[in-house]
Amino acid sequence: MVKIVTDSTADIPRDLAQQQGVLVIPDIINFGLESFREGVDLSTSEFFARLITSTTLPTTSQPSVGEFMEAYASASGDGEEVLAIHLGSTFSGLYGTAKLAADSAPNVPVTIYDSGLLTLGMGLLVLEAAKAAREGATLAELVNMLNRMRPRTRVIAVLDTLEYLRRGGRLSRVSATLGKILSLRPVIQVYENQLTQLARTRHRQNSLDRLVQFAEMHAPFEHLIVLHTVAQDAAASVADRLAHLNSGARPAIIEAGSVIGTHAGPGAVGFACVTAE
Repeated sequence: MVKIVTDSTADIPRDLAQQQGVLVIPDIINFGLESFREGVDLSTSEFFARLITSTTLPTTSQPSVGEFMEAYASASGDGEEVLAIHLGSTFSGLYGTAKLAADSAPNVPVTIYDSGLLTLGMGLLVLEAAKAAREGATLAELVNMLNRMRPRTRVIAVLDTLEYLRRGGRLSRVSATLGKILSLRPVIQVYENQLTQLARTRHRQNSLDRLVQFAEMHAPFEHLIVLHTVAQDAAASVADRLAHLNSGARPAIIEAGSVIGTHAGPGAVGFACVTAE
């Protein structure tokens, strides 16, 4: 059976990853001189508690080449093929490091796949690959399935603040200040290795309304998940409003992890989806 590996930016809950037989390589969160493995040494709730109160923005770093090599070797076991689905190559150096690790371990049969996505958009690809692998799909069949699925997969989210993007160096101070004054909340999309701004709204409720509108534009869905960063109530409200797009069932709600939280900040709400083929 092909073994599936990913990294923690997929935001798949640990118990679900274990249940589905997915090996997750943790990214690194740094608070000053303290370093934590995402989801291992620091829980999501502990991370956000520190993020909100800390005067210093945490930084994120990818695992080392050696850590990737060790994980791939562990997943391969006695020579089983490994399919490693990772963070979109344009968003971080992680994909390049994973590729280097694979090239540096010629005796481990690992294929690196560029998801072009992050958070639960990537997570949906991983979970579908794990399901198909358990059902006996070959490596070639898994890659073909992902190639069909990826162009139909996206993440759309609204940020409650621009401050964390500014503090992380991804937004100018002037833009962040203007956004704060005008209460501007960007609606962003992650799709095929690109992050784009779809809209800007002034008020919280307006931003959630736009989020629902964008979901309606992309329906019907094969998969739909609501995600958030310390915004359970808003996420629950959005999930309720999206139930009619999900065969009447309220979509699952999952809190995004530390890496995404570092850049999005608290209060973000969004959805990851795979549109119907």
